[in-house]
Amino acid sequence: MPVEGMEQGAEGYPRTTIMVSKNVAAELSRVAKNRGKTLFYVATEGLKLVSELVKDGFEPSDLLYFWRLYKILSTMDVIPIPMKLIEEVCITMTKTLTSVSVDNRVPSDLREEASKALNLLWDTYEKYGHQVAALIKMEFGNLEELLETISRLTRLLAVRYVEVRKLDNNTIELMAIGPSGTTDIGNKALMAFIRGFVSEYDYEVVQEELRANVLRVVLRRRA
Repeated sequence: MPVEGMEQGAEGYPRTTIMVSKNVAAELSRVAKNRGKTLFYVATEGLKLVSELVKDGFEPSDLLYFWRLYKILSTMDVIPIPMKLIEEVCITMTKTLTSVSVDNRVPSDLREEASKALNLLWDTYEKYGHQVAALIKMEFGNLEELLETISRLTRLLAVRYVEVRKLDNNTIELMAIGPSGTTDIGNKALMAFIRGFVSEYDYEVVQEELRANVLRVVLRRRA
């Protein structure tokens, strides 16, 4: 149906009629009224956004999935952090803790504490994998749907390529190419996070291959 009110563009624009579904027209009208805007303004701004997305090669539906993820993650005070920063911090910590844990000049109780702290580092990544997944499950209750969504959003995430294959009713294969220059420490942290994340969906990692920035993981649903 035509979006009634487009002619309200007394802002100097020519009158235009655009055919949209009845539900979309009603929702636009409701949003405009609630925000104290004209229907012309809301429709124009929305179409401007869509035209920019399409021009850059996106599908508007991709951004809807991204927005669903963003709304969930924003509750965790998520901020962008370069992966290289995380890796450098982990490398510094692991080198120091490993050095202390095997240094016979250090008292045995301190060596033991350093060894425990080293294990705790990876446990922390796994713990946050659980926590992030618990939040995302409120919006994406199915792991396959979530992975498919991520594969559609690779240009908005720190990955170059994601492929998801269903091997059988209980097994999923995930392949991804991440940023170049990824280190073994970065991969170890990522795998700890993934194990915690998929565990929240009642899956477990049964096979993993990590080579530089290429990741292949096979996930199996727990019986």
